[in-house]
Amino acid sequence: MARTAAVSAIWAAMVSLFVSFTCMAGVMLLTRQEFPSWQVLRTVPAIYWFGGLGGAIFVTTSTFALPRLGAATCVALALLGQLVMSSAIDHFGLFGLPHKAVDMQRMVGIALVLAGAFVLR
Repeated sequence: MARTAAVSAIWAAMVSLFVSFTCMAGVMLLTRQEFPSWQVLRTVPAIYWFGGLGGAIFVTTSTFALPRLGAATCVALALLGQLVMSSAIDHFGLFGLPHKAVDMQRMVGIALVLAGAFVLR
């Protein structure tokens, strides 16, 4: 994948996402899951489709950032993004999850990950 990324980060991301799709389709077939109909897919709330878009953006951005920032910094920044987003989801009770307010302990934890990302640069 590294050699492919040297040619084109977008190509590397596309290959990665295609392999992911192929593997998940294989898992569905092996576990005899039915593929949902278009009627069922149309009932899925629009917000849930953004997960796929977010995944594509994450994979593509990572292929651009990795050679410039290094693996450790990229992982730290990815973790930071996940912590911030998951804290916002908890705080506002998004996606039907129970509300869990962001407190000082959580903010300190996020700040420590941010500091770690700076140290790893």
